[in-house]
Amino acid sequence: MATNLTDEIRALEEAAAKRVSDAEAQAASCVARARDEAAKKVKESRQSLYREYRNKVEKLEKEAADQAAGLVDQGKKKAAEFVKAHEGLLAKTSKWVAEEVMSRYGRS
Repeated sequence: MATNLTDEIRALEEAAAKRVSDAEAQAASCVARARDEAAKKVKESRQSLYREYRNKVEKLEKEAADQAAGLVDQGKKKAAEFVKAHEGLLAKTSKWVAEEVMSRYGRS
């Protein structure tokens, strides 16, 4: 009976050791899956934030381009108005310059 009992204890110890080993392997597997999942979520978060950043930058660039186009149009209008407002002065000034040159150097 003593032999039978020791064999039974050894069998139970082996079974317990196997269960502990299996539990450790399962725990290691769970930890690895958790790490992989965490890394995946970090990667997805980075990608999402980068996409959001890129979209905001594109939106701001478009707004800046629209504002720049508006400022260029305003500048062109002001330049055209300035030219139109000073057209008469140009003819008057060129006539005055011609008269001054003629009076100083004569007609030759």
